[in-house]
Amino acid sequence: MVPPTLLSALLATATLSLARTPPGFLPATTADLIVEYNGVIPLNGIEVPRNTTIPQPRLGTLTRLPGTSYAVFMIDLDIPTATPPQTSTLLHWLQTGLRPATTATRIRSPATGEELSVFLLENGTAPAAPLVPYFGPNPPARVPLAHRYVHLLVDTSGAEAEDLEVLRERARTGRGFDVGRVLEEADLDDAGEVVAGSWLVVRNPGPVANATASGTAAGTGTALRTAQIKGVETSRRHSRSFIRLTDGNPLQCCCRQK
Repeated sequence: MVPPTLLSALLATATLSLARTPPGFLPATTADLIVEYNGVIPLNGIEVPRNTTIPQPRLGTLTRLPGTSYAVFMIDLDIPTATPPQTSTLLHWLQTGLRPATTATRIRSPATGEELSVFLLENGTAPAAPLVPYFGPNPPARVPLAHRYVHLLVDTSGAEAEDLEVLRERARTGRGFDVGRVLEEADLDDAGEVVAGSWLVVRNPGPVANATASGTAAGTGTALRTAQIKGVETSRRHSRSFIRLTDGNPLQCCCRQK
């Protein structure tokens, strides 16, 4: 069991080190995109069980964005290929037409009682259809077993109709999706248009499928063990953890265990 004092310290640390984009990933951003899966917010490359990421998450930012329209991309950066360890990418979600809420949603910290204000990104009263509907992580039993999933938020307030059409056409690619090139083609690669990011890790528990098995072997989720800690659930399999409230309140943060 994590001591209460350590748990409080972990939560406080995580609040100050929210997720951005993976090391080496381009386009990069240092601004935080809050991605919430039913009370779980994976931060800074935290590993979470696959089942946690099945439903489409809520998105938000810590400060209200000034634009009128945003798009979110979710990309798997570790798709196996026939020549491991070389990998490819896969577009998991592309939603345009997101608008920042005018008021913040307050999320309460279970450890300190402090509240985190998040401006949710909403799809409006006349929702825009996703260019790629959300489908959650499901790493296959192939190398690599652990996959990084990046969420990238792009300001499309000044985008022309032809720019959005580029996104629509390129979204059909799916596998091998190069978000940097697509944003350049859509004239959405100017400084400041990539406004926030987040990333998480989902692992297939293995073992790696036999080399002669089909390359479409599906992931089977995760076998992470969990422990209840005074109404907070935390993963114990890895040194990094996610934290989820078990009393029905939203999650505040995730952190690294020391």
